Amino acid sequence: MRDRKSAPPAGFRELSEATGFAAANGPWFERIEEGRLVRGFLPGPQHANALGIVHGGMLAAFLDSAMGSTVMHVLQRRAVTARLSIDYLGPGRVGDWLQAEAEVIGHDEHVAQVRGRLYGPRHDVLAGLGVFALLSRLRPLKTRS
Repeated sequence: MRDRKSAPPAGFRELSEATGFAAANGPWFERIEEGRLVRGFLPGPQHANALGIVHGGMLAAFLDSAMGSTVMHVLQRRAVTARLSIDYLGPGRVGDWLQAEAEVIGHDEHVAQVRGRLYGPRHDVLAGLGVFALLSRLRPLKTRS
């Protein structure tokens, strides 16, 4: 059980169905706020780089995942990242609740353009723009055996 200091804010549920990267680097949490998907996590020492702040690759992967999940939430289509542009704006600190939000800013039948933001309690951490290839509605989803 988590203590109050490490508990996510009210309304977030743990992504207990997470697999692969998300499961190995979680727990991750999510809530739907005014129709928007919001994803968060509490970085621990395992997420830190040699400087003691959250590793930039972890931050980028987390925002990328939130952006892709937003595509699924908004368009009801699974998607994979085709291009991701990230601007690092400030450090993510171990123990700080970090939260990501994204919005689909355009799409057609094949791709979606998404803008994302990752922020902590003191400042924005990342800003991102991505292009996500929309997968066929007929493509089966691989699940754990």
